[in-house]
Amino acid sequence: MPIITAIQFTQDQMRTLTGVSAETVRHWRKTVPYLASKQGKAARFSFADLLGLAITNELVSSLGVHIGSVSAGVDRLFKLLTEANALTLDGAIVCVTSTTASLHESGSWLGSSAPMQPTLAIPLDPLVARLQQHMLPVMPAPTQAALPFPPEAVRSRA
Repeated sequence: MPIITAIQFTQDQMRTLTGVSAETVRHWRKTVPYLASKQGKAARFSFADLLGLAITNELVSSLGVHIGSVSAGVDRLFKLLTEANALTLDGAIVCVTSTTASLHESGSWLGSSAPMQPTLAIPLDPLVARLQQHMLPVMPAPTQAALPFPPEAVRSRA
């Protein structure tokens, strides 16, 4: 049985899909051990890596968190996403602390126990949808309405 390999993305594709600049990734490589292994021009990124970069970008850009203060949590986040399958990501919320990361279903992320330390919660659906939109853009619907009758070939008498 052939082994199914996952799609790998180049650095340029990663930057286009996630909106993270090359300088930012270089800086993050210094603080996040998981990203330190993705060096050089031959570096390749999986979909889980892209999602992790998109989440990290949300933490830094939208929430104003300094990457150095959550580097251990972000490192755990990348490892967690690598181990997760697509079904567990659907409708999930990721919770990142300064040292850990966890993945929860949207309805159960606060469930029975409240977090014991400051926690950042990021819903994955908008990020996954944005990545998928970049990869597989939705084609606009045709402007011509469907004809109510089938076309027929016409022959001329010449």
